[in-house]
Amino acid sequence: MGIIKEGNKIKRIVKKLPQLLGILCYVTTILYVVSNFFQSVFINYAYSILGGILLFFSFFYISTINRIVITTLLVVGGLCFKYSNVTFFEALIGFGENMNLLSLFLLIPLIGTFMSSAGYLSALKGKVQQREATGVTHPYRLSYFLTAMTGIILNYGAIAIVKKISNESFSTYHDQKLSLNIMRAFGFCMLWSPYFVNIGLILVLFDLSWFDIGGYGFFLAIIYLLLSWLFFYRITFTDDPILGKKSYTKDRLSQESLKPFFFFCTVLICLSFILDYFLAVNMLTVVTLLSITLPFIWAGFTGVFKSYTQDVAEQIKHSFVRLKNELAVFVSAGFFGLSLSYTDIGLHISSFLFKASFGSIYLLSIFIVVLTILLSQIGMHPVIIVIGIGSALSPHKFGVSAEYMAMILLIAWTTATQMSPFSGQVLMTSRLVNLSPSIIIRQNAMFAASLAGLLTTITYAILVLGWI
Repeated sequence: MGIIKEGNKIKRIVKKLPQLLGILCYVTTILYVVSNFFQSVFINYAYSILGGILLFFSFFYISTINRIVITTLLVVGGLCFKYSNVTFFEALIGFGENMNLLSLFLLIPLIGTFMSSAGYLSALKGKVQQREATGVTHPYRLSYFLTAMTGIILNYGAIAIVKKISNESFSTYHDQKLSLNIMRAFGFCMLWSPYFVNIGLILVLFDLSWFDIGGYGFFLAIIYLLLSWLFFYRITFTDDPILGKKSYTKDRLSQESLKPFFFFCTVLICLSFILDYFLAVNMLTVVTLLSITLPFIWAGFTGVFKSYTQDVAEQIKHSFVRLKNELAVFVSAGFFGLSLSYTDIGLHISSFLFKASFGSIYLLSIFIVVLTILLSQIGMHPVIIVIGIGSALSPHKFGVSAEYMAMILLIAWTTATQMSPFSGQVLMTSRLVNLSPSIIIRQNAMFAASLAGLLTTITYAILVLGWI
């Protein structure tokens, strides 16, 4: 009987383990945020050790290909540390090196949770339905606009939210065409939004402020939007069902105002830029800090504090399972990236790439973008590629600014995720329309390839003109 009781106890612990690890994820990231304002070696070691523990447990939940990639990063990183005679405690910090990226993935969704708890997203859906009731039917244009607008803050959540609004609001549309359109709109945000992990990583890699590259990113995002419009007419799935809802009557429509939604978003974005300008921390830290504090404060003043805290508790419990792959990749990539910084491999890679591109900055830029896209096809997450390239390449060695190299890596990341069968937006879109990722990629390949070539060429032209 004692053995049976012990066995049942172990089963209960194993069943609750993902929830406990979810709580540990938030404890770890909050410690990281605190460390940005209160410098302490103890805190740095604490969140680094916790990062290592989370990485260890993630191995039991992630796919085989991710295990292979992560094991390779850890082994190579460990060898680099050993070769460079780095102490154990110095290497240990590597497990917390990318905690800034993990904090974005974990804490930014708190904003979306608040918007849902406060009824802002249901109000948004109500306004879309009102447009449908008046006969204004532009499902593709409106879904693109909604994703581009909400994605700035909601990140991946915007894809699922806009798809849900579309399913419950638009009177007639092609399901697969609209879903691919939403996925492309998500890429619009990746080039400039300070709430995206790629922006945060690149700012840290090159020690830049968002104001250093935000304008260039937004300009390229406008080009991205125009290209999306041109390639929209080339979307032709072989069997694309027409979906839609019946027409709405005014008495059934939500009369909630969107003013609270816009007011909250305006305050959030303005505070992000103001604090980034005045505080001695980067934008990544600013947006994570606001993600923790502003929704709770706003919930208290708007009377939804109880429901919001309940929703947050549910989100925390499921966070580890939801982000296990990103967690494993980010922590191991941080360990790997720190190990490279102790070696002179960057000099060798820089020399090799410069020779391979025949001394041409334009060819080097194309080479970086193409290499990122190709590696993403075999499951190499862009964060690994960008950390590897960003850590190895010194912009000044090639006679270019850090801003230019940052924009090239942003283009590489954005286009790679539009074509990779392992990227978050491709996998999410394929699930939403019940199609394999390969079908989504084939439909998007020409758009993404044209995007890569055009944006790289435009950025190089800006360099030649001396504007970057």
